[in-house]
Amino acid sequence: MSKIRQKDFKIFGFSDNIFYEKIGKKWFSGGKVLEQSFGHFAEISPLKLFIFYPLVVLILFILLGRLFMLTIVNGEKNRQIAESNRIRLVEIPAERGKIFDRRGRILADSRTVYFLKKGLQKTEMSQETAKELEASGLAGENFEGELGQILPEVERSYPNGEITAHILGYVSPVESQDLQNGRRLSGQNKVGRLGTEATYDDFLQGKNGQKIIEVDAIGKKVSILQKQDQVAGRDIHLTIDLNLQKVVFEVLKKHATKAGSSRAAAIVEDPKSGEVLALVSYPSFDPANVSDFLQDKNKPLFNRAVLGTYPPGSIFKIVTALAALDSGKITGESEIEDVGEFYIGDTRFVNWFYLTHGGRDGVLKINRAIARSNDIFFYKLAEKLGLNPLRKMAMKLGFGQKTGIDLPDESLGLVPDEVWKKSAFSQPWYTGDTLHFGIGQGFALSTPIQISSLISYIASGKLAKPYLVSKIDGGAGEAIDIASKIRGENLVSRENLNIVREGMRQACETGGTGWPFFNAPYKVGCKTGTAEKALGNPHAWFGAFYPFENPQISITVIIEEGGEGSSIAGPAAREILDWWISARIHPN
Repeated sequence: MSKIRQKDFKIFGFSDNIFYEKIGKKWFSGGKVLEQSFGHFAEISPLKLFIFYPLVVLILFILLGRLFMLTIVNGEKNRQIAESNRIRLVEIPAERGKIFDRRGRILADSRTVYFLKKGLQKTEMSQETAKELEASGLAGENFEGELGQILPEVERSYPNGEITAHILGYVSPVESQDLQNGRRLSGQNKVGRLGTEATYDDFLQGKNGQKIIEVDAIGKKVSILQKQDQVAGRDIHLTIDLNLQKVVFEVLKKHATKAGSSRAAAIVEDPKSGEVLALVSYPSFDPANVSDFLQDKNKPLFNRAVLGTYPPGSIFKIVTALAALDSGKITGESEIEDVGEFYIGDTRFVNWFYLTHGGRDGVLKINRAIARSNDIFFYKLAEKLGLNPLRKMAMKLGFGQKTGIDLPDESLGLVPDEVWKKSAFSQPWYTGDTLHFGIGQGFALSTPIQISSLISYIASGKLAKPYLVSKIDGGAGEAIDIASKIRGENLVSRENLNIVREGMRQACETGGTGWPFFNAPYKVGCKTGTAEKALGNPHAWFGAFYPFENPQISITVIIEEGGEGSSIAGPAAREILDWWISARIHPN
């Protein structure tokens, strides 16, 4: 091929007697486009052109479509993602409200602790060290520096450990069920479990703060754009006396261990107001290390004071006495003879005194029958009354229902009847069932807090709602003072109440059943209870109030499978009351 001439945009030439013309980078001959290969020209196939141009258009269409999706359809989302790489929202954990006893002593506290996290390693440090690292740029709360990142966490502490565990409960991280009912919680929050931590969680929860920070390309803090301070939770004040709580815990532990029992509960209450002065369930647990107690066969997390249900035993004879007096079936002067034992069909009904010592108490009036806890007297009384008056009085005095104490999951107990027995056992209700019910045996079940309410009612004549929280501090709102609430008053006549009270006074004097108080230099009212069960030793109950006139305190003790109430639970109640009286005479 030889070149003839060249212009700015055209080149002409001959090859094989064919005239060629080049325009730009393309060669033409006779109006056709040619392709050059190693110095030779060939005609471009129309098929190649047909594939090439649509392919170019398709690629352009894909690129434009992708650009449309990024900028128009997902534009706002992508802008937020880009912005989030520059702007970060950091949550500031709020401290949980404190819990105090009635004298202002700390029962539960919160503090912010600081950790330095580098990879999987996490080391606690002081707030001063955290500030120094932040100032030097080696580590920070908002960025990860050369030494790592500073993580502030709120830590809950319980100075008295297991002594107050069932009153307070504990806290743990947020779970999915905690977010129900629209609760606004984050991973920084801890949620109350059991005790007052659970009941008053909404008050104790603080409001987390937050700060918006601007960071550079490598995640280092540039500046704080906005900050909202955290707000601590509201403090609450309990009716509990910490010193008394410690004494009750140690006394209960000692006497339960002595009796060979590993489970017990005790409640000390102001009978007029319902203020709970001490509440112990044994065994207990450490709220700071709950996981260590989850597998314990004695279930230390189980609050026996409000969740445990037991046959009330002879303490229930108080209910039977009031029902009989209130119905008019007997008076304070009515008499029933203790015959030692009798039968209904093939069922034997026997008095404890006859069973253990072969003795009989003779002819008794009701106050003496209470003092002696005479089974024959109350069997005959229950037979005279029938089931319905017994059930009505039991329910009037709070059995078979919640007392309303401000602790979670309180048990109802059980006040049985014909319908319940038919449903549970497919059997009819027999007269013998009524007789056993009359002495607190058979199917009846009660909680220690229900028995405490009963003892308090006999002491004061008022059925008060037991409660633990007396005040909630204002915080950002108004303070809340919680007053006592009377659930029932004048439930029986004062005359009948005094007859029962007199029987309880005699029970703690020589000749009664409450022998641990025979030599006490003060007067109390008390009632023993030995609740028989199918297997093992009976549960030991004891209830008392002091002073007999104008009572200020009531005590209820149960030691599971401990044995006789007077011998096992009675000494514990005496020791608690002795300390309480001494503490009032010689206060710290």
